[in-house]
Amino acid sequence: MFKAYSMGLVIAAAALLPSWAYASGGHHHGGDIAVSAVNGKLTVGGDHFERHGLTGFNIYEANFGDLSGGPWVTKDPGFQTQQGNKLTPGALIGFQGHGVLNFWNGTSWGVAAAGLGVSIADVSQDALTTWTSTGVSAGEAQYVSQVSDGGTIHDHLKMSITPNAAVGAYMIELNLNSAAYASSDSFYIVFNRGLSNAAFEDSVGALITTAVPEPSSYGLMFAGLLCVGALVKRRRKTSL
Repeated sequence: MFKAYSMGLVIAAAALLPSWAYASGGHHHGGDIAVSAVNGKLTVGGDHFERHGLTGFNIYEANFGDLSGGPWVTKDPGFQTQQGNKLTPGALIGFQGHGVLNFWNGTSWGVAAAGLGVSIADVSQDALTTWTSTGVSAGEAQYVSQVSDGGTIHDHLKMSITPNAAVGAYMIELNLNSAAYASSDSFYIVFNRGLSNAAFEDSVGALITTAVPEPSSYGLMFAGLLCVGALVKRRRKTSL
């Protein structure tokens, strides 16, 4: 259960930050997940993301060990308001996890090994939501931010992985929600755990190139199967 006083402390602390941290178009982190609302629905964008070839959902990149929190922690990407966009002041923006923890072993994606987990600590209570090979264990609170009086957000949540996790890339799926808006589409965060930059980009590239056939392609494929079936049937008749 969300505790109002906890969010009050978060807001009070945010008020101590310089105004540029929340100004639309001000301090902008290119790799952050940019949040906006379109026609009453939360959307995610930003300056740096890829698109999953199968689902079309956004893919954001992260790197464990990029901060002083240690080799198993990161706070990037953060969540900030899309430049030029305003959200409803006071609205609570939350997140929800989906699916299982996925792992790239250097050649292919699959479900991560048992006993491993990637967690996100929510902004209000540091409650952990954890992705594992069996699903998502939701934390007591799952809040990303509360919209400021100026209509903006900018928060970086602590994300961590089980210590000594195998070298590779790890992927989680989540979306954003709010009582003030319809929920966003899902998106992915892919974490680098000890790979070289080139090897990590290979893991992301494998997700991008998993393409869905266009409707016209299905038609051509079906027509091709019909032709093959007709040819086989004709050859059978000829051989009788």
